[in-house]
Amino acid sequence: MVRCALLVVCVLAACSKSAGNQDKVSSPPAPSGGGDVIAVPNAGTGPAMAGGAAQPAAAPAGAPSGGAGGGADDALRLKPEEGTLAIEAPADARPGAQAVAKITVTPGKGYHVNTEYPIKLTLASPTGVTLAKSEFAAGGHDKSVGDAAALDEQKLTFQVALTASASGSYTVNGKFKFAVCDANQCLPKKENIAITLAAK
Repeated sequence: MVRCALLVVCVLAACSKSAGNQDKVSSPPAPSGGGDVIAVPNAGTGPAMAGGAAQPAAAPAGAPSGGAGGGADDALRLKPEEGTLAIEAPADARPGAQAVAKITVTPGKGYHVNTEYPIKLTLASPTGVTLAKSEFAAGGHDKSVGDAAALDEQKLTFQVALTASASGSYTVNGKFKFAVCDANQCLPKKENIAITLAAK
């Protein structure tokens, strides 16, 4: 009888310990370092993600890109309504003989050549081609014709004398600065020049 009583007491004691353990809720382990963990709203959705670099903001629609042909240089090019820039290559170039190329600016309707602008044409001679002159100037405050073959409000022309030392195709590159005006404003221009020379 005593043994039965002891058995009942042991069983009751074990059940009470088990029930006591079930009442406790397990907590996650505390982070190392002893600091508190604070939840950040929208964490991980900002421009800088953990383990990666921040992505640049998208450029506004219509903004000029930094690639080739774009940017400030485009604003300095002659637009179709402002006029035309014609480069006339020499027709019958022969090795050892001087040939002449022509560069002409003709303003559009409502525009005119600014003869007071310091007009400048600078050319670089490639290997195998000799230029009689590599820098040309015209215009300015005195409206000087200078090196131009023609300079007035309706036309600007430079003639470029060049000689190929041997048969072949050549390209003479350069920079051309001039200006055209309408009734309200004058517009400086900066054009890249490429004169082709085919000597036969």
